[in-house]
Amino acid sequence: MEKLFKKRTFTSKMGRPKKEKVEDQVKIEISNIDLEQSENEFESFFSEVLKRLPQKTATTILNAYDKSRDQAERTLDKSKNQFDGIFEAFLEGVDEETRKKCHKTVHAASLTAAIIGSSPIPFSDAFLLVPVQLTMMARLHKIFGQSWSESLGKSLSKELLVVGLGRSAVGNILKFIPAVGTIAGAAINATVASSVTESLGWVTVKMLNDGEDIFEQAMSFKGQYHALFKSLQNSSKSVNKK
Repeated sequence: MEKLFKKRTFTSKMGRPKKEKVEDQVKIEISNIDLEQSENEFESFFSEVLKRLPQKTATTILNAYDKSRDQAERTLDKSKNQFDGIFEAFLEGVDEETRKKCHKTVHAASLTAAIIGSSPIPFSDAFLLVPVQLTMMARLHKIFGQSWSESLGKSLSKELLVVGLGRSAVGNILKFIPAVGTIAGAAINATVASSVTESLGWVTVKMLNDGEDIFEQAMSFKGQYHALFKSLQNSSKSVNKK
């Protein structure tokens, strides 16, 4: 894979580095390293999810990958500032280092979910989020050094997925309308897919950080998930009214 950054040295006329430029360069290099790590995490995550999907579905997603990823990234960029404040308040108590590690996984999952939501797979993309969410939850448990139950996770993920089905159904129907309908449908589903997935991810992080077991305390998990996802929906409605 092509490297995303190159190390450079800035010096003054006297041959010694200028403090301001060195500090700026360090910030740039750290930012580029973070970007490369995030991309590596995404590629690993996306590949793992594709292996969990039916071969025909995975092929369809790959064939539309470039266009779907562009759409997905625009969707995430549009909602980032809107949702950041909500997640920040919700994650109070989670230390910065842990949050940074988890963010790479949650972002990879949200981007993957949005790509699937943007892909031309009528009436199926919502349920295709389950492998995305299982992969994400398993990786988050690993970060916290906690055991993971695939079967219980699958059951919980499917149940929570229903929250996003009502709104995404509109997009699925629009996908059958040629040209413009497909684009409109993709936009709606990408938003729902990423929001549902990111909500699930941060609830998992919060409960793991608080020492709660998401399977033994499923009611608490569902309650927090519904509350967070409702906050995201209300935030989205407020922005759309402006």
